[in-house]
This record gives sequence, C-alpha cells and structure tokens, in this order.
Amino acid sequence: MDDEVYAEKYDRAYSANAPEKLGRMIKQASDARYVADRGGCYWGPAGADEPFTAGVEVGRFMYTGPSLESRIGFKGLAGTGAQDWFAGGDLGLRFQSPSRLAPFVGAGTYLGANWRDVPAANDGIDNDGNGFIDEFGEKDSVSEFIASAYPELGVHFWMNSSTRLTANAQYHFTTEGRSSDFWFIGLSISFLDAYESFEELTEEDE
Repeated sequence: MDDEVYAEKYDRAYSANAPEKLGRMIKQASDARYVADRGGCYWGPAGADEPFTAGVEVGRFMYTGPSLESRIGFKGLAGTGAQDWFAGGDLGLRFQSPSRLAPFVGAGTYLGANWRDVPAANDGIDNDGNGFIDEFGEKDSVSEFIASAYPELGVHFWMNSSTRLTANAQYHFTTEGRSSDFWFIGLSISFLDAYESFEELTEEDE
C-alpha cells in the first residue's frame, strides 16, 4: 500500500526466514489499523423495498481508533415503503474489525421530509387550480417530516490504502408506524483523506 502511515509501520525489510516472511505478508495484507483517527468521504446508490426504491447517499466518515467509525450524511430515496420519496440527514456509528475485509455492526438515526400526492376528490377544494372542485382523480400534495432509527449490518473492503467499498443493510423503524418501516440496502465507495491533508487540517484547527 502507498499510504504514508502504513508505509512507516512496515518500513523494515522482510526476514530471510520464510515462515516469518509469509506471516508478515499475511498480516500486512489484512491490516487496516492505519485508518485510526482519520476521515474521508463516501457516496453510493441505495434501495429499499415495498415497493423497490432507488436512491443515493453521500457524506463524511471519521474513525475514532481503528474500529469505531462515525458518519454524517445525506440520504435521498424515491418511491419508498414509507411514502413517495424523502430526503434528509443521517447520523450513524459502526463497530468493525481493523482489517481490510471488515464486517461491521452499527446503528443510526435519520431525519428527513417527504412530499406525496394523496386523493383529494372529496375535500371541497380546487387543489389543482383548474377552476373545478372535487373532479375525478384530483389529488393534493402534502408534506411532513419523518424520523427513523435503525440497526445496521455490513462489510467494508479496502481495495487499496485510500479506496473502500461498502455493502450494508439497514432496517428503519419510522415514526409513521410499523406499516411504514422499510429496508435500506446500500452499496457505496469511500475515499480516505490523504494523511498530509489531514495533518494540515488538524494543525490549522489548533
């Protein structure tokens, strides 16, 4: 790997002893502890069920040590099991193994808003502004805030020192009731900030 922290950790020459050399190579191939106390950004497509939904999520992540990851981001979905579509902010924590292939468990919360069309053929209002009241098929657009809490399971794979693939599944318990709970299935790619850039930001903050 070309990461500065990783290179510094494994800068000594390999042992001439074959078993020791093999053991170190295996350790290096799986070690991802160099991400400790560093952050980056992520983005990727996502989906939900009932009915099937397409969407996107983007955000920032930060490691506290090599195993605890916090993140903050934006999620947007259209055609969700909750309502027609929604968009909002997401906060979460993940606990994972400090390895290149890293299964994780997590939890988080989501707060957003949705807009949807509802039948309005019997409300005595001209909802579409065409001069006719309660016409057949007339609809009204309504909006409201929604919130959810969710457990999460997934796996990270570091393809190299700075690029990570993530597959995850969340089950959202919403404030709309159990009939509006839904799965959120995501596949994302993440990019770890360069060590030099991260150091500069830290020094400026001080």
